[in-house]
Amino acid sequence: MIEKANNSINDPRSTPNSKLQTPNSTIQTPEGRQTWAQVDSDALGNNYRALDSLLSRSRSSTIRNPRIIPVIKAHAYGHGMVPVAHALADAGATVFAVGVVEEGTILRQAGISQEILVLGTTWHGQEADALRHQLTLAVDAPESVHRLESAATDGAANIPVHIKVDTGMGRLGVCWDKMEPLLHSLRLANRVSLAGTFSHLSSADELDPAFTQEQIRRFECALDAIRESNLDPGEIHFANSSGLLFHERLRQWSARTGIALYGYSPDSQRSPVELSPVLSLKTRIAFIRILEVGEPLGYNRKFTASRKTRIAVLPLGYADGFSRRLSGCGRVIVQDRWAAVVGAVSMDMISIDITNLPDVKIGDEAIILGSSAHCSISAADWAELLQTIPYEVLCGIAPRVPRIYIKKSDTLSSRSR
Repeated sequence: MIEKANNSINDPRSTPNSKLQTPNSTIQTPEGRQTWAQVDSDALGNNYRALDSLLSRSRSSTIRNPRIIPVIKAHAYGHGMVPVAHALADAGATVFAVGVVEEGTILRQAGISQEILVLGTTWHGQEADALRHQLTLAVDAPESVHRLESAATDGAANIPVHIKVDTGMGRLGVCWDKMEPLLHSLRLANRVSLAGTFSHLSSADELDPAFTQEQIRRFECALDAIRESNLDPGEIHFANSSGLLFHERLRQWSARTGIALYGYSPDSQRSPVELSPVLSLKTRIAFIRILEVGEPLGYNRKFTASRKTRIAVLPLGYADGFSRRLSGCGRVIVQDRWAAVVGAVSMDMISIDITNLPDVKIGDEAIILGSSAHCSISAADWAELLQTIPYEVLCGIAPRVPRIYIKKSDTLSSRSR
C-alpha cells in the first residue's frame, strides 16, 4: 500500500516524492535519486503512548486529564509535519503545538481537525488568519488580547488563548511576577477567554534540578496570581521532553513533548521509558571506482590514497543534511559493516572507503542514520561528532529528501498525506 505524502513545509498538499507504505513487502524507494528518509509511524505511536503513560491521572492530580501535546513545529523536527500529525492522531493525540501561525494554517489546509496551539509570536496582522483557521494563540501582553478582540468577527464569540509565562527562559512570555496588566485585559475582554497557561523550561535536562525547581516555584506563583484575579488558568502545561522524563512533579500537568516523540531522550541513561528513533536516512551506492596509491579524492584533495583504495560514491551531501563537518570523520553502514567517509563532503555527494567490503556493488543500500543487525548510528551520534544536539541534526535533513512513511497496517491508506 502506497500513498502520496507531505514532504515540504511550504506545501504539504503537493508532495510527489513521499509515500506511506506497509513493511509487509519490500520497501519501495523513490524514483530517481536513491536517497530517502524512512519514517516509522509505528515507532512514533509507541513513543507517544510511552510518554503518555508517565502522566499522572489520579484523583489528586491538579488537573483531571493531563495530556501529551505533541510539538510538530519545524517540519515535525524534520519528519514531515502533516503525516506525523495524522499518525499521532491515530495514536490518540487530540492537540498539536506548532511554532508559528503559518504551520497551523498548513495543518488546517491538510485536513487536521484537532486543536492547534501556536507557541510562538503572532505577528501583527496574523490574527484574522489565525481565527479563520481556529488556531489557539499564546498571549503575553494586553496588546495581544486587544488585537485579537479587534480581529474577531461578529460570529467569534469565544476566542480561546493560552497565557505564556516567562519563568526563566528569558525570551517570550509575560514575567511571572508582573502579570496584572495582562490579567486585567483578559478580565475585560468580551470575546477572548483564557483556556490555558504555560511556561517553558530552560534547563530540565541538567543533573542539578535547582533552576528547574525555581522555575516551577515561579510558575506556581503565576498560577496563584491568575486564580486570585478571578480567572481560571485552564489547561496547565509546563514540561517539555526533559521535564516530563526527569521531573516527576511536572507530570500532574499536560506536557509538550518534542524530541522524545521522535525517539531521543536528552539523557537515555535516566529515561524512565524506552524510546525508539523514528527516522532513518538511507541511500544507494551510485558509483564505484579504484584509487591508486597517491591519487587524491574530492575538493581540495582532503584525501589521498595510501593504498589501492576502493571508493563508493553516495548521492547525498550537505545540501541534504549530511554536514560538511563530517568530512573525514563520519561513517555509514553498508552490508551490516562500517564504511568510513573519506574526502570532503560535497553538496550532493559523499565518498566512502569500501576496500574491506569486496562484495559491495552499485545499488547496494547504505544506512546514513539508522540500524542494521549489528551496527547503529543515530542523530545523537552525529550530534556528538558535530558538537550540537539531535534536534539540529533532524531538522537539518533537507525537504528535497523524500520521506517514506512505514506502517504495519493499512488503516491510513484512504487518507491523503
